[in-house]
Amino acid sequence: MKTFTTRTRHLATATGLGMLLALTACGGDAEETQEPDTTTEESSEESGADEGDGGAEEAAATDEDTTEDTSEETEDGGDEAADAGAVAPAEDFDPCAAVTADEVSGIVGFTVSEGSGEEMMGSQMCTFAATDGAAASVLIQWIPMGGDFDSNVEAATSSYSDASEPEEVTVAGATRAATVTGENMSLPTVVAFSQVDGGVFQVMIAGEGGQVDQVVALSELTIAQV
Repeated sequence: MKTFTTRTRHLATATGLGMLLALTACGGDAEETQEPDTTTEESSEESGADEGDGGAEEAAATDEDTTEDTSEETEDGGDEAADAGAVAPAEDFDPCAAVTADEVSGIVGFTVSEGSGEEMMGSQMCTFAATDGAAASVLIQWIPMGGDFDSNVEAATSSYSDASEPEEVTVAGATRAATVTGENMSLPTVVAFSQVDGGVFQVMIAGEGGQVDQVVALSELTIAQV
C-alpha cells in the first residue's frame, strides 16, 4: 500500500509539474510580446517630420486610447463580475487541515487513513491512502498559479494514456472546472481541476472505481473550507 501511495504522489508530481511548466511558458510569451511596443515607440519618434501633422496624429491617438481604455475597463468589469463567486485560498492553504479522512471516505466509498501532507514545487498536497486493502488513493492538491486554464489542464494531463477530452463541470466556488479520466503510471485515474482566485485545485482518485462525481464532490468539499 505504501508503494501504491508513493506512485500516486509521483503521479501528482507529474501533473503538477506539467501545469507549472505551462505557466512558465505563458510567462515567457508575455515578456516577448512587449518587445514590439518598444520598437513602435522608437519608430514613432523617428518618423515625426511635421509638428502640425504630429499634433493631429497625437490628438487622434489620444482619442483612440481613450476609447480603448474605456472598452478595456468595461471588459475588466465583466471579468470581475464573472469571478465574483470564486474563493481565494492563501498560498499556503493546507488541504490536510481542511478535509478529514472520514469526509473523504464518505465520498469515495472506501476507508482512507488520515491525510499525509507535503509541500511540492510551491504547491500543497495531501494524500489519503486506502486502509481496507483497496488499491486506491485520493489526492487533493492546491497549486498557486495563474495562466490559461485550458492550457494548464492540457499540460497537466499530457502524460496520460487514453485520456478523455476535458469535460467542463460546475464546481461551487470555482470560476471554471473540468474533469479528465485516463491512465497515468499504469493507474486508472480520474481528476478534477478547479480554477479559483490565485490558483488551481487538483483532486485525483487513483485506482479502480474512481468516479467523476466523486472528484467533483471532493473539490466542492475542499473549496467550501477556504
